[in-house]
Amino acid sequence: MNALAALLLLTALTIPTPTLVLRNGARIDVDGSVRQEEGRIVFRSGGTLYSVPVAEVDLEATRAAGANVTLVKAEPGKLKVSREERERLLRELEKNHTGTPVTAEALKTPPAPRETPPNSEDEWAWRRSARAHEEAVRRAKEELQLLYDRAEQLRQQIRTLSSLGYRPNQFTYQTSELQITIDSIPRAQLEIERAQRALDVFREDARKLGILPGWLR
Repeated sequence: MNALAALLLLTALTIPTPTLVLRNGARIDVDGSVRQEEGRIVFRSGGTLYSVPVAEVDLEATRAAGANVTLVKAEPGKLKVSREERERLLRELEKNHTGTPVTAEALKTPPAPRETPPNSEDEWAWRRSARAHEEAVRRAKEELQLLYDRAEQLRQQIRTLSSLGYRPNQFTYQTSELQITIDSIPRAQLEIERAQRALDVFREDARKLGILPGWLR
């Protein structure tokens, strides 16, 4: 308060151009423009930086007295720091011999690492196993269907050759291939039964261990 009183006395003896006008009638010479930011008026007088609450300043009278009042709005998302923090950052920047600037991104608190749910690894292990068993059943069924399609294709070839007047000894390849295909069908059916049985056992074990049904999809 003593410094402000001395400043008021000093400005009363000088030509107030430009001038900051307070609501109590006091007038203060300012150096350059006046900034209004975050509810305060910031200005320089005699080379010293001052700030007073905006409620104590008569802005209209200040503008009429020749002072340029600039309203500074905080930008959305802009990082705000205190004066002490700003000074600390400036000191760190001076010590930064690499010349890398301190950015707002560097000041932001890094997001806390997402914790892995305790059962996450177990859940995906069960999911992978379930999918492997289901894929085995699916592949076995596809192999059986290929045999059925192959057998039907060979039968159609034999019927066509017979209708064209060929003797059986002239299409022995198709006949032998058909027999091999037919003989392979029971084994393919057995592979489906084995794969399905393994899947059923896997699901039963999971049920006994209390594994959630959603983990087996």
